[in-house]
Amino acid sequence: MKNLTYLQERILNKLLPNLIKTEPYEELLRLSLLYRQIKDIKKDNFLFEKYKAIINNSLYFHLKSKEEFYDLDRFKDIYKRLVEEFIEDNIDADENDFIEKYINSQQEIINKTIKYSIEISGYKPLELIQFLKKDFFDEFIRSSKKKIEFLENRLYVINTSISEVNEVNPYPLIFISADIYLKFIEYASNNIIDYYLDYSYLKKRLEHEKIIHSIKDNEFMRILYEEMELISKKDYEEYSLKNKLSSLNKSSSTNRENNFNNIFD
Repeated sequence: MKNLTYLQERILNKLLPNLIKTEPYEELLRLSLLYRQIKDIKKDNFLFEKYKAIINNSLYFHLKSKEEFYDLDRFKDIYKRLVEEFIEDNIDADENDFIEKYINSQQEIINKTIKYSIEISGYKPLELIQFLKKDFFDEFIRSSKKKIEFLENRLYVINTSISEVNEVNPYPLIFISADIYLKFIEYASNNIIDYYLDYSYLKKRLEHEKIIHSIKDNEFMRILYEEMELISKKDYEEYSLKNKLSSLNKSSSTNRENNFNNIFD
């Protein structure tokens, strides 16, 4: 580190995080207050670069805790809860409204038009985006694109009737018809709680009813994960250790049977 003046050392010591671990938002609040109080931070290129580096680190971890910045696996894991909470908070809203709102938030991330300010008592709010390095959003942008694709698939299932897409079957080597494919997506979207037992029952029951073609368990689960994006990375890795689905008898339950009959009958 270059030789610092006494003033630079004092300011730098104030900028550096405390040894006691603090929440990212508390750290952002502390740094924002210092920026408003110490004008020399922006004037001194060395201090300013140090300041931006600390802001980048704290903001990264803070944003990852916000639902707009969840990665795809985490987003899919709690998707139903997010929709339910949105509908509870917005009268007359439905899943379509949630999807539209969330896609708009992801477009802001992709376009880097998102704003994030910290409210500081006694001072003007501080917009933190101005301090971010050029590649700060790269990871979030990749995640946003994947989530938009997932949400657009959800919209397709919700808003397209079977009669309108009866010629569309993206997996003809699995499903015997587009009708069965859409019912499969409906079941998977609404009735998967325990991924292993639920998908075990679903696949084995579909095979028993002879409404899907023969496919090995491992290939079926690979397609669910890699192509259809219906299970998370964590669940797929856990399944890979099991290396097979449970039998129809072992995975059967009254609730699963009722759910199946309600959709496929």
